Amino acid sequence: MKKILLLIDKIGRKKEVLTLGLQEYLGEKARVYLARFSDVVVEVDGKNIEIKVEERDIREFSLVYFRRAGIDYFTLTGTLGVCLKYLNIPFFDNAFAQIGPAGNKLTSQVRLAIAGLPTIPLFFCWRTKVLGNVEYIISKFGLPLIAKKTTSQQGRGVFLVKEKQDFEKILATDPEGEFFFQKYCPAKKEYRLLVLREKVRVWEAKIPTSPKEFRSNVALGAREEFYNLADLPFNMEEVAVKAAKTLNIQIAGVDLLEEKGTGKVWLLEVNRGPGFTYDKNVSPEIKELASFFLEELRKEDE
Repeated sequence: MKKILLLIDKIGRKKEVLTLGLQEYLGEKARVYLARFSDVVVEVDGKNIEIKVEERDIREFSLVYFRRAGIDYFTLTGTLGVCLKYLNIPFFDNAFAQIGPAGNKLTSQVRLAIAGLPTIPLFFCWRTKVLGNVEYIISKFGLPLIAKKTTSQQGRGVFLVKEKQDFEKILATDPEGEFFFQKYCPAKKEYRLLVLREKVRVWEAKIPTSPKEFRSNVALGAREEFYNLADLPFNMEEVAVKAAKTLNIQIAGVDLLEEKGTGKVWLLEVNRGPGFTYDKNVSPEIKELASFFLEELRKEDE
């Protein structure tokens, strides 16, 4: 029998009546299931995308209907739309998969992973379900691991989970924030590549100034070292350009991590409207951005 899933913001009398009414008309042709968006779990490991709803694999369903996502679940619905399109599961409305800039860091991670880019494996569940999944998250990634707020900026909202008790402390930092969790990859060095319309124009390393700081964000005190583009490894350039193109960002700050011990390059994130160092004696970013704008203006004149 075919299965139809109705995903809703909250279960109430009207939603139950809708489910029963649909079931009455569908009879033995299909069975209707009702679940909340907060019951959804998303796991990403390379191109392997797994979604579960109340422990049920979403691939069991022949059709998914997003019903009244509301503002609380709007971005998650868009992320699910991207996933379902990739998994080839029909869903309504299709417009959710075109979420674009309204998506968050979870949405971006899913899109980058689907594109075959080297993203770090992740686990997401709604914040009300995090504590119930602590043992599973630890078994999946070990300790320490990374907790990242889906709307984090400049390293704020990114935490190193060292022990089980840290989960509750992290949730308390933002009573309404949503987090996803990732494997911790110790960094030999982190890089920021400024990509301007499919071309890397600036390459720098971001180096923490404190041995206690695992985040390599300039806003948190990291220092910058700018390198000659002629020395940029091809694999880093290829990843950065493809990542910016995948998210359709023409002015992108692409963050890469070179893992200590393995030398593997991981794609951390792609920043729309990346931060710049304005001192021209330190950074070539503003000069390169100005050159890029001039190139774009010339195209208008052609």
